[in-house]
Amino acid sequence: MVARRQRRFADASVSVRLTLVAVAVALSASVPVVIAAQNTPERARSDVRQIVTFLFQPGRSGEAMAIYEKQLKPIYTDVVPLRRFRAYREAESPEPLDLVVISSYDGMAGMDAANQALRRPNASGQSALALYGTLSAMTQTHHDQFVEMLPALGDSASDSTDLTVFEYVRVAPGMQARYSALLFTFIRPFERARRLHAWSETGRLLVSDGWDFVRIHGIRSLADWQQYLEQIRDSPHGVEMDGMIAARKTLILRRDSRMSVR
Repeated sequence: MVARRQRRFADASVSVRLTLVAVAVALSASVPVVIAAQNTPERARSDVRQIVTFLFQPGRSGEAMAIYEKQLKPIYTDVVPLRRFRAYREAESPEPLDLVVISSYDGMAGMDAANQALRRPNASGQSALALYGTLSAMTQTHHDQFVEMLPALGDSASDSTDLTVFEYVRVAPGMQARYSALLFTFIRPFERARRLHAWSETGRLLVSDGWDFVRIHGIRSLADWQQYLEQIRDSPHGVEMDGMIAARKTLILRRDSRMSVR
């Protein structure tokens, strides 16, 4: 009798352990699925952004900015497929730059439609394409990046903060899905609970110079960013996240309100 009870108890223990393992496996597999499911309703209004970074020729920055503000901004204002246009100047950056401009569209198809409009002359007889040709003579270097924003990993961005941090991340090979799941499940809830930023967005790079993701944070001061880094580093999953990141580049920029469209 005792032996039978012991066998039943052992069988029950094994069953419980197997059930717990199955639940754990299901939960670990479900995190990327949850992100995909939350992304699915947004596919009809996908947010793709073009990020262009300029370093102008010495002494030409003022002239180039005048072209953007007085001639290019009115053209962008009339481009119907454009969702939003923002411009940023350097606050702190590991690389020299004068201007970062970001235009947002409904997917790459929206960008294609906008590019057709930008090729057409406006009321003054000039096209954006012609003006960019003029700018190229004033430019020392520039590079373009294209980013697909991930709605499940982002808040509604606002222009309420003084500074914006662009944190570019290259993750270790094969870790992209795990990095996204960690952001969704642990890191973003931790950031929101501690109020480490005013808002945050995450995008997956479609065209870039070797980066996988960009995280964009609205912060109020450099001290806020230092506090953010310290608390994320000391968070329960900070070490795990750092272990997945092969390289990181951080730009801290200040929005130029004169250039905003929509």
